[in-house]
Amino acid sequence: EDLEDASTKSLPLLAIEFHLAVAFLGLPTPPGKAQERKHNVTNSMDLFSSFLQRLEQYNILGNEHQKEFHELLESSNNDEAEDNAASAMIPSMTPESRDAKIARFKAKREAEQELEKLKALRERRVRLETDYTEEMDGYDQDSLERTLAIRTLNLHVIQTIEEWNQVRREVPMIEMMIQMESQRSSEQRHLGNSAEIDPRRRPAPSGKPLQLTHITKQPGTGELKIRKEEIQSQVFRPGWNQPTMSLEELGEKEYQEAVEREKRQKEAEAQQALAPRRYEQLVKDGLEDNADLVDASAKLDREWDKFKDENPRGSGNKMGDRGDRNF
Repeated sequence: EDLEDASTKSLPLLAIEFHLAVAFLGLPTPPGKAQERKHNVTNSMDLFSSFLQRLEQYNILGNEHQKEFHELLESSNNDEAEDNAASAMIPSMTPESRDAKIARFKAKREAEQELEKLKALRERRVRLETDYTEEMDGYDQDSLERTLAIRTLNLHVIQTIEEWNQVRREVPMIEMMIQMESQRSSEQRHLGNSAEIDPRRRPAPSGKPLQLTHITKQPGTGELKIRKEEIQSQVFRPGWNQPTMSLEELGEKEYQEAVEREKRQKEAEAQQALAPRRYEQLVKDGLEDNADLVDASAKLDREWDKFKDENPRGSGNKMGDRGDRNF
């Protein structure tokens, strides 16, 4: 059957092997189960090969892709032959050229852009409710769907070649992991047998492990402090500081502090009003009738007058007193 004989609706079915191969590669591998990963990788490579062979039969593969497919097929067969000849040897991998990677990346990007244009054209036809046989941009509905399916297959071809190359580079690492797991299991079996023979190498009996408890004494109160209980009490606590009071308690506390501040301020103002000052200030404040303040102000005035008599204006150090007076 040729590509022209295949119906448009059956073309997406040609990519079944591709999607199955991608699904095998995406399967999770449990730790210590490298053999399962190798099985999944081998199945994916077989499915990739079947996918490309089917497209080759329908003449969908281009010359360059057909050449890369046969090179991959031949190299995979060589790797299997080397693996069967000597399982302990890691198969040698031929590194892929940088130019081939760049060319494949450009081809993949062009294919994705072409698919985006075709999908946008299909959405526009649906939005405008275009008739099935009416052409738009050189495509009717059937030719557009057919071209879109073929371009999707071409993109899958590029992705298949890329994934196949990556999987082939993964195979040596899987083989090494299998060898390490096999060696580890053989060592464990060897240790188990020797433990049965030699009682001194038997594993310790499984039981509750020893627990260490630190008991200290607080310097201030002398109370015993057990480190284990302290840590255990803080296990389920959050990492941030928790509030120590409610909003009502906080509001009451701030109110009481405001009342105390107001009381202290009034006391300070009262003390300031009764503080001794000069008579001129008493007259300004209207307190010249207070006998105690007048006596205190008289004392301040006498002391101030005495200070001015002992220190007349201009009796301080002068700039002219500097230097040697002999010159």
